[in-house]
Amino acid sequence: MITSYLALTLALSAPNLQGSLDQLSRSSRRERIENVRAQYLAATEERRVAALAVFSGVRSAANPTGDSLGERELAMLPKVLDPLVDEVLTVDQALAQALDLRVVPGAFEARVDGLGEAVTVHLTRGSTALPADDSVISLHWVAPDGSKTRARREVIPAHVLGAGHFEMFIRPPVSQPAEWALVCEVGIGEGAGWSRPLKVECVERLRARREALKSSPRVELDGWTPMRSLEQLCLNGVRHPVLGAAGLLELAEQGSYGALRAVRLPSGLEMQIPGDKETKGCLIIVGGSTYSPLELAAGASSSAWQSFAESEQLRLIFIDLPLVAKEGKPSMVMRMMELQEERAEEELHLVAFGDAAGFIPSMSLRHPELDLASVTLVSDSIRRGGRDPRLDVKTLLVECSGSSSEPEWRREEDFGAVLIREPFILAGPFVPELIRSWIREE
Repeated sequence: MITSYLALTLALSAPNLQGSLDQLSRSSRRERIENVRAQYLAATEERRVAALAVFSGVRSAANPTGDSLGERELAMLPKVLDPLVDEVLTVDQALAQALDLRVVPGAFEARVDGLGEAVTVHLTRGSTALPADDSVISLHWVAPDGSKTRARREVIPAHVLGAGHFEMFIRPPVSQPAEWALVCEVGIGEGAGWSRPLKVECVERLRARREALKSSPRVELDGWTPMRSLEQLCLNGVRHPVLGAAGLLELAEQGSYGALRAVRLPSGLEMQIPGDKETKGCLIIVGGSTYSPLELAAGASSSAWQSFAESEQLRLIFIDLPLVAKEGKPSMVMRMMELQEERAEEELHLVAFGDAAGFIPSMSLRHPELDLASVTLVSDSIRRGGRDPRLDVKTLLVECSGSSSEPEWRREEDFGAVLIREPFILAGPFVPELIRSWIREE
C-alpha cells in the first residue's frame, strides 16, 4: 500500500501527528549526531581530518560568520568517516542514500514461530534525488551476524517518489532478543543502492512488559522519562538518540541501565553513576542545550567519563535543569547546593558545556556559598583571552575548533586553557582525558 501525496498532506494537518513528526525530526537529528560522534572516535586520522573539513563552514569561535550545522553536513559526515562508503555512481544509489526510514512499532517481540506484529515502514525522501522512471524498492532485515533477508519488494511509481513519502508493510523476523537492523535497497544488481541501516531491536515480552509499566504504581514526572520514550518508539517510531527499546525498558523497570542509575527527584529524573568503590568526590556534568544527560552518560562519551570517574574516585551526576528557577522547577545551582549539603565532606567538581558554561562565572559570583573544588568550561562561542576574574576557583577552559592536531595548552596556577581541533559538537568524548591531562601536569 502506498500513501498518496494528498493523504500525506491531510495526515500532517492532524496536530498530534504533526507533534510526533516534529519530535521525530529532533530525535533523528540528535541520533545522527550521536552516531557521528561514535564514528569519529573509531575513525582513522585520515578520516577524522576529512570530517573536520566538513565542519569548516560551520559557525564557531574561529568562524563566527559560519552557518549552523545543517542537513547537508550531517548527510556528508557518515560518508567521509566510513572507509567502506564509495562515491555515489548511480541514480539508484543516490536515491537510496536520500531515503530515511521510520519503523512503527520501532521494536518487535522475540518469538519462535508465527508471523509477528505487522510493521509499517515509512520511507521519506530527504533530498532532491529523484529518478525519472519507476523504482524497485526492497526492504531487508539485517540479522546480528550481518546476513540479510528480504522482507518485501515493490515497484514504486516515480510520481509517488516525487511526493516524498510512501509506506511499505512487512513482518518482523523470528528471533531471540537481539539487535537487528532494517535497510532499504533501491534497484537490482550491481548498480543498486543501499540506505543507512536503521536499528530495530527484538525484545523479550515487549508488549507484556510495556503493559506492566503502565499499570505499576508510579509518580508522574514532568519532562523526560524512559517510559515516555519507549511509548514514542513503539507507537510512532520516534527513536531515542541514545537508548533503544531494551535500554529504555531496563531503565524504566529497574531504574538503572548498566552502571547508570535514574534517581527520581521532584524536579524529574537525574542520571547518576555512583561508582563501584568508595568515592572521594562528586563530579557534576551539565550538558547545556547541546548534550543531554543520557548522551553524555550512555552515548559515545560514556566510557570516557566512567574511566575518568574510576581513576579519580568520583561519582558522576548528570544534571538537566534550567539555569534560572521557573514554574516551580529548581535551578541548576539549587540542585548543586543540595548535593553539597548531602555530602559536605566530599569535594564538588563541575563540568559545563556550551550555554551552561557561559552561565557559570556569573553564577559563581552570585553564589559564593557554593564551594566548588574545580570547574571545567567547554565552549566555542567565545575565544577568551584568559581567566574570568569572577571564577575564584581552580578552572580549566576547553575551547573548540582549533587548527592543530595536538591540543594547544596554556597552564597557569589554578588555571588551564586548551584549544582542541574538534568542533564543539564532537568535543564531549575528549573532555575527560583533557581534564586528566590537566590534573597530571599540575
